[in-house]
Amino acid sequence: MALQTSTTDLLIIGAGPAGLIAACWASSLGLTARIIDENEHRTKTGHADGIHSRTLEIFDSFGIVDPVIRKAVVLVHMSYWGVNPDSKKLECQHRARAQPPGLSRFEQVLLNQGVIEQIMLDYLTDQGRIKIERQKRAKKIYFTDNETHPVYVETKSLRTDRMAQLLKPNPDGLETSTNGDGDAAGTGAGDAQVTEIIQARYVVACDGAKSTVREQLSVPMEAKSTDSKWGVIDIVPITDFPDIRQSCAIHSDQYGSIMTAPRENRLVRFYIQLEGNSDSDLERKALEQSDESPDALIQLIQRILHPYSLTYRYCDWWSIYPIKQGLVGTYQVRNRVFLAGDAAHTHSPKAGQGMNVSIQDTYNLIWKIGSVINGVLDPVILQTYEAERRPVAETMMEMDSDLVHVYEQKEASISDVSKVRESYAGFISGVEVTYASNVLIASGGCDGHNEGEGGTKTLSNSSTIKLGMRLRSVTVVNQADGCLVDLARAMPSNGTWRVLVFAGDLRRRRNGERVAAFAEGLERYPHYTSGAQGRKQLEIEVIMIHAGPRDSVNIMDLPEVFRPFDEELGYDYGKVFADDGTYGRDCGGAYEQCGIDKAVGCLVLCRPDQHVSWIGRLEDVSNLHDHFSGFYRVDSK
Repeated sequence: MALQTSTTDLLIIGAGPAGLIAACWASSLGLTARIIDENEHRTKTGHADGIHSRTLEIFDSFGIVDPVIRKAVVLVHMSYWGVNPDSKKLECQHRARAQPPGLSRFEQVLLNQGVIEQIMLDYLTDQGRIKIERQKRAKKIYFTDNETHPVYVETKSLRTDRMAQLLKPNPDGLETSTNGDGDAAGTGAGDAQVTEIIQARYVVACDGAKSTVREQLSVPMEAKSTDSKWGVIDIVPITDFPDIRQSCAIHSDQYGSIMTAPRENRLVRFYIQLEGNSDSDLERKALEQSDESPDALIQLIQRILHPYSLTYRYCDWWSIYPIKQGLVGTYQVRNRVFLAGDAAHTHSPKAGQGMNVSIQDTYNLIWKIGSVINGVLDPVILQTYEAERRPVAETMMEMDSDLVHVYEQKEASISDVSKVRESYAGFISGVEVTYASNVLIASGGCDGHNEGEGGTKTLSNSSTIKLGMRLRSVTVVNQADGCLVDLARAMPSNGTWRVLVFAGDLRRRRNGERVAAFAEGLERYPHYTSGAQGRKQLEIEVIMIHAGPRDSVNIMDLPEVFRPFDEELGYDYGKVFADDGTYGRDCGGAYEQCGIDKAVGCLVLCRPDQHVSWIGRLEDVSNLHDHFSGFYRVDSK
């Protein structure tokens, strides 16, 4: 048996959505990282398909949202169907927006998980830094006394036909062979006798509900299951049901419930309740998971949809699943191994949270690991991963239980389903997830109010900028070229912190003086912006949003921190924006939408994941420094 050893700063185990977004982060940050997966290919069909607003914002931060939107079906409305007690006929009883307006610049969309994975794979291929190592299983994981790379992962290649792999084309032009999906075969490809021990500084386990890492490290998962079982099937339906291209919850007092979700290429996903239906023979055929199961599921759908007809010629995927919930006792082991996605929590797919929460887990985690690896931030920040993401999983479990209950209870009306979904709308979309105060999130209450001049508030009582919440979507005007842009697009995922300077109306002399004082105050802390004295630099961008007309400001009159200069590239014109309503109906309301007083303004510090870390006055540079001091590596050299 050949034995290989190697080292890496970050090892990602599992190349599903959580693992792939982790790899995208690692690539963006330039980390030395690897990602392994025991499957031969990416997901081909089925599995998750709902993509919520916050996940789309995350994709946008990596520049990969456009292919998702182009291929996906936008979910605008939810329709709720039930049996009229008087006429005994199935009818639409309620129709509502899939999510409240104004939550995000993106609506929820529906798209095959495999396509989502391919879009992330394409990003990694374009970056050229990290390759997926397929058919490579993590068999054993343990800790050693190695000071720099203490986590050892013993891996085994699952490939058995080396020649077949060598004969496969390599469209990427990479040195290793590929599996046809743009994924690299990896070390030891084709030789089942090769064992590699990967010595890692950090490991992120994204290896699913049956996580080998979780089992190897004896991390307990509190599991909760019910007798409830559902079927899921993706078909191209032939039907006269009028809302087939909308997402629907359909309830029959006699035959149970189904849910529908329109998909790409005329596909529609159906979730079918199997427990409680009266025709036990159909249920039995479905639960046997045999060749008869798809037709049995369709017959159950037909019963519930009556008097509407439904047939099909093409089935893309189907499965039977029990309702199970599980949550790990801890998200990390020794602050070196971290569990994410289904490895940390499992639940039903009723609200389409699985892929979304999994992606958001690793999006929260990897920039923190990267900052520690790069020696800029203290390892204490890694403890915030569990502190921030576990409450999200707990809320998800509560919502999941509520939804399952109203879907399955015969006495529950279809309006009850609507009420539950609407009560969790902000959470389901992901945009209202708010992290509690910790070393990275300043204290001061969830509204983030700070005292301004004369005791006034820098933010109004209707503020939508909240500590711990991601910065909301607002449209502003680029000062240099006059183009409209969503402010979030000025904050891509590249590991940079941003200080947003809401300068107020700069036609007010006092505001100009306060902006100048801010710039001078920032110069007193050069280790944040200039890498002085050989220290490793904390990447901080300073972005201004002023409240006056664009024509009232000359960008060259502003302090240089707002127009940084490079000897080769010249001035950076992407750091100053105007909240100017004369440029279109979608612009000119940023201060109002955020609840910021134009006469006073404020500072808003955003983490690399766009969550608000600190809020203060324009004069509060020393307080900003104090906040950074809680986690900045003062000994970084």
